[in-house]
Amino acid sequence: MKLDTPQKRIVTGIILVVALAGLCAYYATEYQNHLKYPSYEVILSDYPQGEVVNVGGVVTSTFNGGFLMVKNHQSHLVTMKVLNDTPVTVEDSVSVVGVLAPDNTIVNVERVEVTEYWNYIFLLLRSFLVLIFLIFIFHKYWSFNWKSYEFRRR
Repeated sequence: MKLDTPQKRIVTGIILVVALAGLCAYYATEYQNHLKYPSYEVILSDYPQGEVVNVGGVVTSTFNGGFLMVKNHQSHLVTMKVLNDTPVTVEDSVSVVGVLAPDNTIVNVERVEVTEYWNYIFLLLRSFLVLIFLIFIFHKYWSFNWKSYEFRRR
């Protein structure tokens, strides 16, 4: 397929964007069906007490023998109480796999993954710096021609 005119490039770009948007919409509606353990959507609609669930959120407080975490799931603030001795601090991001008990409590925890708050901020900073570097390198070797809607090597 030869994209020698601006109209062909624009039509091809629109087709690619529509295809990408369709794939994103499909993923957003179907990913819950392919999870190994149920998550917040299943917990909020049909409370599977006694089943292993996978939940995540931000730690809001800690206490002796566990912690509380909050997740904003589709404009519903869900607070989960996790009974586990894993050392966490407030504002850490946590993912927990465990058995769901009454009153949004997770017991018999199988796995806890903790992302510390400072580590998350450091990851964002690194990503931002790499993005600036890549934009600089791209701009150094390529330019955009507005008349023909194409990138050209400098």
